[in-house]
Amino acid sequence: FLDQVSNGYVESVVLVNDRKVDGVYTERAVQQGLVEVKVIQPGILTGNTPETPNRFLSTKPLDHELIQFLIEYNAAQIEAGGDEVAFDASQEENWFGGLMTWIFPLIIIIALWVFLIRRMNPGSQVLNIGKNKAVLFDAMAVQKLSFKDVAGLNEAKEEVVEVVDFLKNPKKFTRLGGKLPKGVLLVGPPGTGKTLLAKAVAGEAGTPFFSLSGSDFVEMFVGVGAARVRDLFKQAKEKAPCIIFIDEIDAIGRSRGKGMMMGANDERENTLNQLLVEMDGFNTDTGVIIMAATNRPDVLDSALMRPGRFDRQILIDKPDRRERAKIFEVHTRDLILGDDVNAEVLASQTPGFAGAEIANVCNEAALLAAREGKDAIGMDDFEKSIDRTIGGLEKKNKIISPDEKRIVAYHEAGHAITGWYLKYTDPVVKVSIIPRGLAALGYAQYLPEERYLYTREALIDRMIMAMGGRIAEEIIFGRISTGAQNDLERITAMAYAMVVDYGMSERIGYVSFNLSSGSDSPQFSKPYSDETARIIDEEVKAIIDEVRVSARQVLDEHADKLEALAQALLEKEVLGPKDLLTILGARPHGDYIDVDAALAATHLEVNGEASTEETETKSTEEPLASTESAASEESAASEEPGASDASDKPAESDSSDKTD
Repeated sequence: FLDQVSNGYVESVVLVNDRKVDGVYTERAVQQGLVEVKVIQPGILTGNTPETPNRFLSTKPLDHELIQFLIEYNAAQIEAGGDEVAFDASQEENWFGGLMTWIFPLIIIIALWVFLIRRMNPGSQVLNIGKNKAVLFDAMAVQKLSFKDVAGLNEAKEEVVEVVDFLKNPKKFTRLGGKLPKGVLLVGPPGTGKTLLAKAVAGEAGTPFFSLSGSDFVEMFVGVGAARVRDLFKQAKEKAPCIIFIDEIDAIGRSRGKGMMMGANDERENTLNQLLVEMDGFNTDTGVIIMAATNRPDVLDSALMRPGRFDRQILIDKPDRRERAKIFEVHTRDLILGDDVNAEVLASQTPGFAGAEIANVCNEAALLAAREGKDAIGMDDFEKSIDRTIGGLEKKNKIISPDEKRIVAYHEAGHAITGWYLKYTDPVVKVSIIPRGLAALGYAQYLPEERYLYTREALIDRMIMAMGGRIAEEIIFGRISTGAQNDLERITAMAYAMVVDYGMSERIGYVSFNLSSGSDSPQFSKPYSDETARIIDEEVKAIIDEVRVSARQVLDEHADKLEALAQALLEKEVLGPKDLLTILGARPHGDYIDVDAALAATHLEVNGEASTEETETKSTEEPLASTESAASEESAASEEPGASDASDKPAESDSSDKTD
């Protein structure tokens, strides 16, 4: 273009928007063929037309001063007597581009807002955020459960079956004047089958069954929880008679007024208030039964717990031996079992196990058998699975020095000896110095009885058994290690419980200062004087001194057995019932378990290396088969003081100690 201007081929130029050059060639240049004129094509906006046959278009670079160039060119042409190039500039408005400049960012903002709203509340739109999230069981009845799939909850099933029967056959009860219960609250520890029982009700009810969680009412927007409660009951009343199941109701049912700042608004309390009104208020209707489940009944609001809202509170506790056997039968009926598998023996080996733990044991046994390429699941697979559930993963390849291995062996032998010869301890069926879990170096396994009350003598014996590992180290090595840390913690806790909670001290008297029960809030004051606190400390020290003396006396009397048992552990690493009977002789107090049955129930392993720089114990609190580690171990005997309330803690899971 610039060359054509310099050669005099351009007659006029219009600069549009300082970017586009719209020019006209001279007639002479076109006729002589000095320039090429493009013929306009359909859809092409450049080129000549009949009105402008010599027109051309070009584009100006951004950094070029075209106007200045034309001014200088015209000045030179005037001096030389040549023809000037007429030029002008114009500004055209691009309304579409301007419009898109505003609309496009607005579209992006709206799309981002919609995306965020959907992410905050998946599956629902802004306008139906107040709708409840309950799932109607008929829509998800792919795996239909029935009461035959629920084993070991006979009393609870009887209560719940009656509710289902009432819905199916109301005349059976109303002919005597009875009324349909409005609410059923399932209470129990985790894993005992509360939700499973509710699923069975859904499968058996034959009526609409709405299922949701307590946290489904909670939302980031104020008022949504109460709106969802209203919508849930509106939908339920339309389908009455029906059942509403709220799992983990403590998410919205906690006592009101606790932990509130002055003047603050608690959305959860508004949700609870609406639930209370819907369950038993002026506008309540018949035919809607509320089922709920929780493992924290102590934190629920008293207004929610009263009759008229929850007429029945059904306790679902951990199963006893007979119930565990039935649960094993349910979970193994779809498994390929060997001829040696005995549900009764498995039940006796798993005291304190909840239904969920038993299901996990069965699944682990199946996986272990499949890993080894077996055609059927044997008793040894179940035993390995139980050991893994109680003590953790077996680690045979841990490296431990010979000195530490001896400490572990004598530590475990000390527990086994004291537990064998004391009257109120549970029979030892297995002792191992093969490490398990994160840091446990060894353990002793017991078969505790189903026991719900503990005398002072029984608690003392269990504390002696817990002290046995530390005292064995003192006797054999003349020094102590960090391995007994957890034992001492448990002994101390049990001694304080005897004095403070259970009134087992003559000096303190028949009083109980149970600070751990009744409230979620921390205790800022003790309900006794400083003098009483001093006496409590003295009594605890006296009990522990008594335990220490008794443990040393037992081990001194059976020093030869201690040595023999420790040497056998160093040689074999795992000792079973027959080995224990051979080394220790008949148990002096009570009958020992049938050796053949115990042997079938206890998988003996004789290979693997023991251990690690950390000496640690893993033991299941009684009544669970206790696992203790030589270096740092926990014994079933040293069960928490609360063990004397077996109804509260029928069995605790494992805990571990650590040696630094």
